[in-house]
Amino acid sequence: MVKFNYDIAHHKVEFSASEWTGLESLSVNGKTVSRKFNFAPQTEHTFELTNGDNCKLQLLIDMTGSHTICRIYRRDELITSLKHLSRKSGVQLGGYFALLLIASSLLLAYI
Repeated sequence: MVKFNYDIAHHKVEFSASEWTGLESLSVNGKTVSRKFNFAPQTEHTFELTNGDNCKLQLLIDMTGSHTICRIYRRDELITSLKHLSRKSGVQLGGYFALLLIASSLLLAYI
């Protein structure tokens, strides 16, 4: 599980993503504003603050699984780039992603 927290103009932004289930959730001030399943090495969520500012959150995972970068934009301007270093080895995370890719491919083949 990867989690990022950031404060944008007095709005608490919280993002979490599970490498096991693929579920991503983005909340602003405790209210979920975006939720989706994703197994790709990058994702994007757009949201709006109560003051009308358009924002975007990008999550980028390196292929070794050793780190994840969370970029947050406000009015199309990058305001922060946060990094999460994995406590697991890159080989271990790479294996998890390979298993998820195989499982999702098999699931799609049977649908």
